[in-house]
Amino acid sequence: MISKQKRNLINELSFWIIQEVDHINDSTKTAIEKKTDIKVLINIVSSCRDYTNKQIKVLINELKYQLPF
Repeated sequence: MISKQKRNLINELSFWIIQEVDHINDSTKTAIEKKTDIKVLINIVSSCRDYTNKQIKVLINELKYQLPF
């Protein structure tokens, strides 16, 4: 069972992932590069159940300020 706080953090992370996917789709990258980048982001959300709340917060901050993973 996931705590309410972790669920809220995952929801916030998902929001920022969607923003990043929109940014990737608007870029001039090739289709293969876009697909790879989006798969990486999807895998991050899928695996974040195993992350601590602090690690999720770090990911959110990285996405907010566009720092590389």
